[in-house]
Amino acid sequence: MAETDSEGRTRFTRMRVLRDPNGPILHQDKGPVGLRAPNGFIWGHTLGEFFYIARVPSMDSYVTTWSRSMLKEFGENYDEIEAVTWKLPLDPPRVRRPWPVLILPPDHPAQPDPPLGTIDTGCEWEHSDLMCYTVRVDDSGCYDDVKQAYTPSRLLPRPCPADASKSCTGRLMFNHGTEAVLDAHGNPYHLVWCPHFRAKFNDRASLPDQDQVISHAAERICSERAERVLIDIDGLCLVDRPQSPRDGNPSAAPISDASGETIPAPNVPATLLEEATVEDNVSDNHVIQHDSNEVPDASNMDQGPSAGVQASVSQDQHQENMAQQDDATTANRFSVKDLPKLEEFIPDGLLPDVLLVHDPDRTTGHDQAIDQPVTYKRVVYKRPRDTRPTLVHTDKPRIGHLHLRSDNRLGEGHHSHVYRVPLTLPEPLSAHSHTGQVTVAAKLAIGECTAHFLLHNEARVYEQFPQQAQQEYCGFNIVPPCRFPVPVGPIVPKYYGFYLPFDEDGDTWDITAEEAREVHQECTEDEPCELDWPSPILLMEECGEPVQPEKFTIDQRTECFSLVLRLHALNITQRSFYVRNIMIQPGPLSAPPAKRTYEHPSFRIIDFGRGHSLKQVLAVVRKRGKTTRAKVESNFRLEMHHEERKAREELLIEPCEF
Repeated sequence: MAETDSEGRTRFTRMRVLRDPNGPILHQDKGPVGLRAPNGFIWGHTLGEFFYIARVPSMDSYVTTWSRSMLKEFGENYDEIEAVTWKLPLDPPRVRRPWPVLILPPDHPAQPDPPLGTIDTGCEWEHSDLMCYTVRVDDSGCYDDVKQAYTPSRLLPRPCPADASKSCTGRLMFNHGTEAVLDAHGNPYHLVWCPHFRAKFNDRASLPDQDQVISHAAERICSERAERVLIDIDGLCLVDRPQSPRDGNPSAAPISDASGETIPAPNVPATLLEEATVEDNVSDNHVIQHDSNEVPDASNMDQGPSAGVQASVSQDQHQENMAQQDDATTANRFSVKDLPKLEEFIPDGLLPDVLLVHDPDRTTGHDQAIDQPVTYKRVVYKRPRDTRPTLVHTDKPRIGHLHLRSDNRLGEGHHSHVYRVPLTLPEPLSAHSHTGQVTVAAKLAIGECTAHFLLHNEARVYEQFPQQAQQEYCGFNIVPPCRFPVPVGPIVPKYYGFYLPFDEDGDTWDITAEEAREVHQECTEDEPCELDWPSPILLMEECGEPVQPEKFTIDQRTECFSLVLRLHALNITQRSFYVRNIMIQPGPLSAPPAKRTYEHPSFRIIDFGRGHSLKQVLAVVRKRGKTTRAKVESNFRLEMHHEERKAREELLIEPCEF
């Protein structure tokens, strides 16, 4: 059972570091930085890497919280403390990747590093010099993220971070071609160490524990892909892992080169595999051929007039069956059943530029034929001060499809509705699902002018969030004024774009257009005007359901409150802070959905229709010229203070609980 403090917390600072009596005074905001995630807060890889340290050596009660990396940078007594306290290496923060569902050709220029499909294998392995990427294999025809635990995958060596020069091609290199390295038995290694890392093996001084390194590599690779690993200081071979739960025959673990092509394992006799494959194929073909050759004798066939009629009926029936299959396929495009949620970022340049929205229920408010998709195009707010979005122009627009049904509603508010929607991604993107689709949350405004304005403003706020606010990092943060460590989770959902409807003539319906703003400038939320055109669509990550703070542990309430503090550190306020706007879902998100639980929840703040940033407020003030920047910043800090107090009330946090 996890250790707890007097309040029942499991996340608290457990250590105190003794100061050098002659050490310097530690001034506030002038201490060492140490290792930090992009949000800039104090960071530690584990709870055990935080400690209290006295600001004044002679005043033990006047303390602050530091991390291990800060102490190392500071230098005071670090070596002595590390020797007895921390056994693991000091690793930097890294992004924890969500369970992969996107598919992109390996050689595509937009392919990131790590490539799409890479499974997060945990910090011990991700930080290791021996790590290979474990990439999901496209097995969407038979794999279900929700129901099955087996995940077809392949190994992919990654670039070597210690030396990215041309002389170093990676920790593990592919071993094929005319100069392949052979093992003691004359067989080529499956993989060989990169020159940079192999040099460490040859230099006992730089790698004195090379036997432990090899043992560690064998253990980790075995757990990932292979039943047995043949490994030494030259290279390794992977063998004997069944590749499918439907096939118990041992086979070589697949591994891929940079282009994604699978390289066969050298230590399994290819002739045996080929013989088994041929024999199986012959058996299958024999059965199929036997059935297809059972042609009735012509002398026994009815040659009467009914034969032609029967043939015609059979053809008509075939056409009817095909039509029914087409209808079923179309209907299936609207189904969210067994489709994975999109939790990854779509690579740069691959967001849909055009969305064809299939909306037979007229959920968007369109008035065209229900069997025709409504055309939407992506727009962006490039600057916080922009009053109108800019259309994204491309020579070759990337086209996606959205299949919207009213009965897939996730939630509703006073001004908008949110739907779970199947998204067909632009080529060459696809997904690990039976249709190649993923689901996203689509937010639509009701048919009122003020509702449209609020949705536009929400898009403007989302455009200002840095990527790190939508990502999870390993480790923990100290987020003042909270003194307890909290996980470094995302603050808000991932944002997949804002789209406006366009008619057949290429004109858009836009509430922010100058003529529309003039018409509706006197409208209020209490007295709005009704609109007769389709709603804009904001696409984002689906993040669960509203929280119930009365069921939270004290650690979970603290974690939720830290999201508000981190939001304010970005100089952004939400301005509608209620529990209905804080979402929870089971985690960790790096695990497949079937293995997630509420013991590791993931939280998000949503609904920024009324939100704004300090940059937005300053832009408005600069335009009107009615007050000073200092006054604006003071009022904004006061607004953040009131929102933090509201958050405490909503999350049932006692006034002095921190």
